[in-house]
Amino acid sequence: MLKKATERSGLSLSRIIFKLAKEDICMDKAILSKLQNGKCPPARDEVNIALAEVLNIDSEKFRLAAAKELIPKSLFELIKKAG
Repeated sequence: MLKKATERSGLSLSRIIFKLAKEDICMDKAILSKLQNGKCPPARDEVNIALAEVLNIDSEKFRLAAAKELIPKSLFELIKKAG
């Protein structure tokens, strides 16, 4: 989801990093690249909220997608049912 949002935004990784810094989120370009290529676990929620804002994507969907990657599928389904 992050990679598609980055491509749609037309922003370079450097520009995204710059915009995140304005939101007091310090991130290395290499880490952002790894995040968008799925080579490391999703970022913490605070970073995902800022990324959603910078990339102009739905924050709730983006945050849920990150959570879905972090928790077991069975637990995610249980949370969905309870909600």
